[in-house]
Amino acid sequence: MDKTLSEVKKPSLLLSLVPFLALIGFMLPGVIILEVEPHIPLIAASILTAFIGKYLGHSWDDMEKAMIESNAMVMQANFIILIVGMLVGTWIAGGIVPGLIYYGLELFTPNMFLFLLPVICSVISVSTGSAWTTAGTIGTAAMGIGAALGIPPAITAGAVVTGASFGDKLSPLSDSTNLAAAVTGTNVFDHVRHMLYSTIPSFLIAISIFGFIGTSYKNTAVNIEQIFSVLESIDSIFIITPWIFIAPLTVILMIIFKAPAVPGMIGGTFVGILFSLFQGHGLKNTLYYIMYGFEVTTGNVLVDKLLNRGGMSSMLEIIALVICALTFGGLIKQIGVIDTILETILRKVRKRGSIILSTVISSIAMNFMAADQYMAIVIPGQMFRPVFERLNLHSKNLSRILEDAGTLTSGLVPWSTCGAVYFATLGVSSFQYGRFHFLGLINPIIAVVFGYTGFALARLDPSKPIKNFIDD
Repeated sequence: MDKTLSEVKKPSLLLSLVPFLALIGFMLPGVIILEVEPHIPLIAASILTAFIGKYLGHSWDDMEKAMIESNAMVMQANFIILIVGMLVGTWIAGGIVPGLIYYGLELFTPNMFLFLLPVICSVISVSTGSAWTTAGTIGTAAMGIGAALGIPPAITAGAVVTGASFGDKLSPLSDSTNLAAAVTGTNVFDHVRHMLYSTIPSFLIAISIFGFIGTSYKNTAVNIEQIFSVLESIDSIFIITPWIFIAPLTVILMIIFKAPAVPGMIGGTFVGILFSLFQGHGLKNTLYYIMYGFEVTTGNVLVDKLLNRGGMSSMLEIIALVICALTFGGLIKQIGVIDTILETILRKVRKRGSIILSTVISSIAMNFMAADQYMAIVIPGQMFRPVFERLNLHSKNLSRILEDAGTLTSGLVPWSTCGAVYFATLGVSSFQYGRFHFLGLINPIIAVVFGYTGFALARLDPSKPIKNFIDD
């Protein structure tokens, strides 16, 4: 039986901080020192939060319902994660990813590689609506190319994540883009257009930095023997043909013809299946690759590491992480700690710039504490939506900030869903590539600058000015 409002106590600020402090306390030593998976600290923090909820008078039925509803919100995302595993497995088996590595090694030079890589990844990500798909396909190929060109894996991964995040953020097919628009009540295309103000400058700065870094590798002695060994290994296993470009082109065409994101990605997987059959793997083996990923032993350690991946089973751990993260997120929202924290913030923070800074910090903090970009969008979005309305700020300002600080910084958190997916697909932890994810580092700063200067802030009521202060 549901508890009445009179039976449920409101948490104090100190008690509201306990679940987050506990999560950090469980997460940091658990992941860094004991090297356990982040699922366990999330479950431990959720158990503690449930005990706090019982102390406050919440019934188990209410808390369980909140956990279920929180996870229901991202069922499509879990389905997308499975499709990413399928797509990676078939694109490797079909020679698509190996072919991209092969041609990339023949075309790229060290000094131009880092400048072009985020641009190419951004185009693919806009087309597919998925940064994870980009990381698993083009990103996987890029890691091989970068290694052969003598570029550190952390820098290559940072360029991939920067480009993939940029494209995903601006794609109307992206789940995070649609979620940010939905949470704030913004038209998705208005949301995408408004994001250009902050995202384009950030991306231009990022690729300029990568271009500068690339110049330090222009005189690098490329390991010709290693490149030849990689090319030879790939050529001995796969039929390398320019026809492989049909795969990414097919996905792009599906987007042009406005196919939904999930069918578009399934279409790309189907093309991968056809290419796998063309490579002579047979239907039975191809279906195995869809489930368990591609497997091969070439004798070349680098090639084996790049090609032995993919499959739905490889993504089950990621889905489990999403479930654990959203379970914690649903609980902290249900027991009222979010409301308490917001009320505390608004007692101290009244000016527009400070409120936008608080929104940015809240989104980043949710990525670190709830370990999921969806929670970094949903919870701050729900918290600050009425506040933005009181300032006469259009909802598309809030939706943009949620992506500037929530979506883009998720890849900086090792135990987040994005951090886990990038580690699974690129083989590099965000502990390593994080300092090279320049878009995620720059974009939140620009969002704060816009908040204090008032630049590119749209009014909710065009006939009234934007307030700089919240009245009581």
